[in-house]
Amino acid sequence: MRLKLILPIIDPEQFEEPDHCIDPKCPGDRFVPWQVVKKNVRDTEYEEVTVRRYKCVRCGRTFRVYPQGVQKSHMSQRVKGMGVMLYLLGLSYGATSLMLEALGVYESKSSVYRSVQATAEAVPGMKRTELLQGYNTKAIGGDLTSVKCNGQWLPIGVIVDPINGLVLSIDHLDGEDAQTLKDWVEPIADQVGAHTLVTDDADAFKEVADRSGLDHQVCKSHVGRNTEELIESLSLAIEAKQDLSLAELQIEPTQALTDLRRLGELIHSRQPEQQAEVQALYERYAAAPHSKKGKTA
Repeated sequence: MRLKLILPIIDPEQFEEPDHCIDPKCPGDRFVPWQVVKKNVRDTEYEEVTVRRYKCVRCGRTFRVYPQGVQKSHMSQRVKGMGVMLYLLGLSYGATSLMLEALGVYESKSSVYRSVQATAEAVPGMKRTELLQGYNTKAIGGDLTSVKCNGQWLPIGVIVDPINGLVLSIDHLDGEDAQTLKDWVEPIADQVGAHTLVTDDADAFKEVADRSGLDHQVCKSHVGRNTEELIESLSLAIEAKQDLSLAELQIEPTQALTDLRRLGELIHSRQPEQQAEVQALYERYAAAPHSKKGKTA
């Protein structure tokens, strides 16, 4: 997917001459230059612009005229446009604020919200959910990460279409508990018609899937890493003759090591015809006794 971004232009030298008085009761259409003042702005390029003041010849009222891309707010139209763009691409208000701050122009999430609402009023039908209208996928993938902002680590949630890698949402979350994750995941799953949630093996995501009526699948990269770590730890224990459960199962250590190596191959190949072989490996060791309380399994 290729995006062509067209943001508002900031030109400190470009002014639009006034053609009417700002007082709605005054029909004046003649104005004289009155004053030139400086204005601080938050922008990716300019920190200050010049603002012109005019005086209405008819009523004597003075008012300001701003250069192209600047209005009464200290935030330039370019920065506001960037915030609206990031929100429409899937970031939450909080995540948009964090992204803008990383780019060197801070805008609070409440300001982002006001910019989005103002744009939505000016462009009927412009909502972030419109981007997902008609978009359907059988599965969504959810993951959590953290970003450091002002010395604090903030949880960030990312939802993607695991089939083609399209990012559906990036949000700043209030926490990582099951209820917060459910409130975040469920509306997006409903919007795109997903029936499967793909995540890591965190218990909170398992609970979200159960409570939302979604099938849950642990992502293959996590399964692969977890299995490789298990194979390594069990192989070391067998080679050091620390695993005493094999004798109870009447399985030779060499057989167990061979099975572990084969499991490592199967977890990466994952072919449908190999399911019976995986089941056989499971049943061979399923009778292993549970470890006693307080002992390592």
